[in-house]
Amino acid sequence: MNEYFNDEMYTKVSFTSQQLSKTDFDSCTFKSCDFSDLHINSSEFLECEFIDCNFSNTRLKGSSFKEVHFYNSKLLGVKFHELEPFLLKINFTDCQLDYASFYQLKMQNFQFVNCSIKEVDFTEVDLQFSYFDNCDLTGAIFEQTDLRSVNFKTSRNFSIDLETNKIEKAVFSKDNVVNLLEKYRIRVE
Repeated sequence: MNEYFNDEMYTKVSFTSQQLSKTDFDSCTFKSCDFSDLHINSSEFLECEFIDCNFSNTRLKGSSFKEVHFYNSKLLGVKFHELEPFLLKINFTDCQLDYASFYQLKMQNFQFVNCSIKEVDFTEVDLQFSYFDNCDLTGAIFEQTDLRSVNFKTSRNFSIDLETNKIEKAVFSKDNVVNLLEKYRIRVE
């Protein structure tokens, strides 16, 4: 039987020396907590908020994030593709997601606002209708990715191959659309 916590507030808790297993959190808030290098197994986070937290290199095997929001948090190297995909919904604001992996996830209508998303793997991800607002996507991998109706208007440093990704109705600005031509090694002046 899972442990269950509802409407709890956790402040400056270090979970790093523990393993969370079969624990459910509903409407909980985590502020300035450290989850780095933690193994979270078969746990559920429903309508939770993480503020100023460190999730770097956290393992999420078989866990689920439903209606979760991260604010000003560090999530370096997190393998989000290990999450249970059913009802997966996460939004990120002012976060560092460098080296994370979302491989093959369905992530429609996700929001990334003011995030560093360097070297992140979006291979075979369904990102339809998602929004990247003022994000740095240096080295992010988009391969066989569904980017239909995704908004990249204010983001930068992405490289997207028009031939290997679905990109109909995606939104770009005049300034960042040249990133789509990188493959062809042409100059736009």
